[in-house]
Amino acid sequence: MSSQAVKRPASVSLVVFLTWLVAIVTIIGGVVLLFASDSALAEAGVSSSSANLQGWIGIVLGLVIALFASALGHGSGFARLMISLLMVFRFVLGVFGIVALWGTGHFWGILLMTVFAALILYLLWNARAAAFFARS
Repeated sequence: MSSQAVKRPASVSLVVFLTWLVAIVTIIGGVVLLFASDSALAEAGVSSSSANLQGWIGIVLGLVIALFASALGHGSGFARLMISLLMVFRFVLGVFGIVALWGTGHFWGILLMTVFAALILYLLWNARAAAFFARS
């Protein structure tokens, strides 16, 4: 038996890139929350203790997502499952957020996050991606 390198489809490469992007944005969001001024937090309606907790959660979550992004590129089925679960969670939260934030300035951000999650799910579970993860 010869072992051939499995060529990663472009859709999987795109989802790896998008997952890295999600990881980086999540980490940056966590750092911003940690270093935001009290007046900026008060204006956003967030307490400094809550922002501190959310900031650290964002940083840790972003690092975990980065690990899974790296594993996705190597064909890890476990990473595919974990990123899928995270994106389903983000999608469901996004749908609730769209309804709750309709007509506010935050609507477009939550809509973008929801579409992004749906795109990643599609890219992870299309036929080419399924074949790649089955061979890896």
